[in-house]
Amino acid sequence: MSYRNISLVSLALLAALLTLSSGCSKKADKWVKGRPPVYPASGQVLFNGEPVADATVTFQPEDTAGKGGSAMTDSNGYFEATTFEPGDGLTQGVHNVAVRKVLMVDRNGNVVEVVREPGDVMEKSYLPDKYGKYDKSGLQVTITDGNNDLGAFDLRK
Repeated sequence: MSYRNISLVSLALLAALLTLSSGCSKKADKWVKGRPPVYPASGQVLFNGEPVADATVTFQPEDTAGKGGSAMTDSNGYFEATTFEPGDGLTQGVHNVAVRKVLMVDRNGNVVEVVREPGDVMEKSYLPDKYGKYDKSGLQVTITDGNNDLGAFDLRK
């Protein structure tokens, strides 16, 4: 085989490889295509003035065109909302908010870190149940284009 033939084969292989790789990137784009824009949103969860670690914060948009989001609080109660990618934010508009923190407890009411036997533990809400429901929490945020500091949700008994 001559050098010219080797070059043509190499060029053909390179063209095929580029075609395949560009096809893969187009497939990845389907996950992003048509997404509504999201805007950074962060805040803090407090219970009776104290930070709440490991709470789940969920956001339900009132506009059906919006997408729901969620967040998990860190050890100081702070969170960054996520809709599609970690920390990307929330869709624009009004969102109802629910906050939950569930602990696993044994029959004596002790918090359990590791479940050893099924039926030995049950869920116990760390926060008042009303905060875990969008329609009863009384929590609502409005997301605008730009960076949204949601402040502190200071939950009370």
